[in-house]
Amino acid sequence: MTTGINGSTHLPLARETVGRVPDTATVQALREKVAARLRNSSADERASVVAAEITAWAHDRASRGDPPLSVAEEQRLADAVLAAVFGLGQLQPLLELEDVENIHIHGHDRVWLELADGHLQRWPYPVADSDTELLEQLEAMCARLGQTSREFSPAQPIVNLRLPAGGSLGARLAAVREVTDRPRIAIRRHRLTHTTLTDLRRRGTLDPGLENFLAVAVAAGVNLLVTGGPFAGKTTLLRALCAEIPVHEHIVTVEDDYELGLHLDGERVVTAFEARTANAEGVGEISLDDLLKQTLRHSPSRVIVGEVRGGEITALLRALGNGAAGGMGTLHATSARAVPDRIAALGQLALPPLSVEAAHRWTASALDLIVHLARRDHSDRRERFVTEIVEVGPVGDAAIPDLTTLFGPRPGDGRAVPTCPPSPTLMARLQAHGLDRTLFNRPDGQWNNFDQRSETP
Repeated sequence: MTTGINGSTHLPLARETVGRVPDTATVQALREKVAARLRNSSADERASVVAAEITAWAHDRASRGDPPLSVAEEQRLADAVLAAVFGLGQLQPLLELEDVENIHIHGHDRVWLELADGHLQRWPYPVADSDTELLEQLEAMCARLGQTSREFSPAQPIVNLRLPAGGSLGARLAAVREVTDRPRIAIRRHRLTHTTLTDLRRRGTLDPGLENFLAVAVAAGVNLLVTGGPFAGKTTLLRALCAEIPVHEHIVTVEDDYELGLHLDGERVVTAFEARTANAEGVGEISLDDLLKQTLRHSPSRVIVGEVRGGEITALLRALGNGAAGGMGTLHATSARAVPDRIAALGQLALPPLSVEAAHRWTASALDLIVHLARRDHSDRRERFVTEIVEVGPVGDAAIPDLTTLFGPRPGDGRAVPTCPPSPTLMARLQAHGLDRTLFNRPDGQWNNFDQRSETP
């Protein structure tokens, strides 16, 4: 049994979901035999090389009187050998579990799976034979995966890496060593890589009125920030908003790690930038700030920033305020009204620091809307939904941007409902692109028809 987020117990994931994990020693022995040949083989030849070695191993096993493997077991063994050489080793099957959202690894033999509904389950199998082997696997992955090689060593004990698993965008891995008692790994799977506002409405993140308002806001080219706490669904909502951008527009995305995946859509014109960390010698870093400054040279119709965490907020404000309409990004914040002060605090981390007064002026000139998400964990489900939409106005008498709550949290459950129409200027922009103004005549919103059991990563 395993314990859920509110203390409830659940049976562990059925072993059949991934099949019986092949014996680690067998996989390693076969890997050592075929590794050199596989690296010199084409992709089409690799399966036959592994199959031949497994056949020889199975004959040897039969000669000793051991029971034969089934066809399915032989296939799993072949997959495990290929994963050990080219893929993610024993992490591979975990990344193929559809309901898993996060994987927490505390040493080679302590593994937890966080499911999409919020429940945490212990995985009873190790992902390596030892911590040393786990570190060796991570070092190999960092050397061969991603657009550029990344070092993971005692001299460089922190690494972030995109994994080619679990869908077109794969997953995001964050690992640390030396500074923790044992190797620690956190993996986040990108479960909803292709999503729309309609999808999110069906999942209970939006109601029909919010769906209409946000779609029109994107069409009208307003600049907006999606905010919320950790795992509130900011990136997923940003993906859905980007799906509303007309396909003829040139989009430039700037991210620490590719998460939005807009560049994977062959129908769109997308220039995707990904930041790069410095190597062990401290050279080669390309920061979000560097990339945001570069975006303007690519004549974007829109600039989309995955997430801002530090002093690069100044470059984001500059990019959003450069005259190109419809820029978007995400930011950690506790509420929509906390965003101006959050931006001002991050501005203090810039070089040179941005004064609080300047940060507020830039915020007022660069942003039109703030869309805030909330997350609620229940014993049987996890909910993510829009709880606020705020219009950003000019700097007021209090020396901060005036904020008008257009949609505020409904008493009882916190879901966003209409509270005030937009300013005349913004209303005119939105109505020109099809806003249903009558939605502001429904103070209770339109949350009646959605499946509260569903969730959104």
